[in-house]
Amino acid sequence: MSYPAKSVYYFSFYMMALSLTLLLVPNLLAPLLGYTEVNYIWIRVIGMFLLYLAFDYWVSAKEENLKFFYLTVYTRVTIILFMSFFVMMGWIKWIFIPLSLIDFSGALWTAYALYRHRRQRRTDSRLQA
Repeated sequence: MSYPAKSVYYFSFYMMALSLTLLLVPNLLAPLLGYTEVNYIWIRVIGMFLLYLAFDYWVSAKEENLKFFYLTVYTRVTIILFMSFFVMMGWIKWIFIPLSLIDFSGALWTAYALYRHRRQRRTDSRLQA
């Protein structure tokens, strides 16, 4: 498995853990996020969609889907921007900004892995020529 694939593969496990928590025991996270008990179905729906997305990450990593890896960098890096906007609007609590750093860090890791992978392929092609 390539370095970029590993970054996405390992990130999929974080996503699976988070999604299963939201889906099965959402009230486990509520106090950590500054909320009281959560009884809304939307939390579980988000968990379901996040689980589907986690499987997309997992399969794409196994399949070495480089285009998907690039897409994840572009989307995950924006999460901190969205969370910051949501906090400024008063829609969510400030704790989501530091939590979004997990996604941002994952995006940076994948971007660095893609950079190294691209550089290695160029070096290998020059050696073969």
